Amino acid sequence: MRRPYLILLLLLTLLTLLDSCSINSDLMFKTPKDYEFDTPVDLTDEEYKISPGDVIQFSLYANNGFMIIDLQSLGAGTSSAKTRVDNRTLDIHYFIQDDGYVKLPSLLKTKLAGYTVFEAEAFLEKAYSKYYIDPFVILRVTNRRVIVSTGAGGTSTVVTLKNVNTRLIEALAEAGGIDDRGKAKKVKVIRQVDGGKHEIYEFDLSKIEGVEAADMIVQANDIIYVTPSPQIASEILDDLLPILAVFTSLVAAYALIIAVGN
Repeated sequence: MRRPYLILLLLLTLLTLLDSCSINSDLMFKTPKDYEFDTPVDLTDEEYKISPGDVIQFSLYANNGFMIIDLQSLGAGTSSAKTRVDNRTLDIHYFIQDDGYVKLPSLLKTKLAGYTVFEAEAFLEKAYSKYYIDPFVILRVTNRRVIVSTGAGGTSTVVTLKNVNTRLIEALAEAGGIDDRGKAKKVKVIRQVDGGKHEIYEFDLSKIEGVEAADMIVQANDIIYVTPSPQIASEILDDLLPILAVFTSLVAAYALIIAVGN
């Protein structure tokens, strides 16, 4: 009477172990075959735009760059400042808030999100012309970065964007290039747009026709995901080996119980 129960116990144990298999569990951002990807308006002409969460650093000069304005001496809402005739720059950082605005000396809350760096410089020069003669602004974003997964599966890299306009192929190169397991024909770019929504693009970089997509300007906080090739055979083997070991042990234990029972 014991044998049917023991066999049932062995089968239940085997099913439980099979259910715990995790084949290709490291794959992310899976899309159905009929998924409609978004299409970027322009791949190569779009420059980097300041976005919420960016940290900017800028230097303000008067007389077309002849005298630097000491921004540390500016209080909120004031227009007086010290000027120095030297080449020193002041390391002052300002945070772009979630609504796209930033608090700047004299100007108070100013919206800079959506501007390119050059547009923001021109905008600030015009704004500061109320207080200074021929203001000259140098601005840069100090914390621009993207997340790149090169197709290795469970690994990703945070890449700092050093250039004003960093291209997709540059970001991939900074992360070490496409992995041996990665599919160059399936490179996804996930981008947050206005309103907190996300647009998802997919590019084929495996052919020469993909060179235009490779020149796409990446934006801060983009997620660049190279789809990995499934490793079904090797992962099934990796998952089955411990299961077979347990099953062999159970069979041996079952045989021992039968032998003792006889």
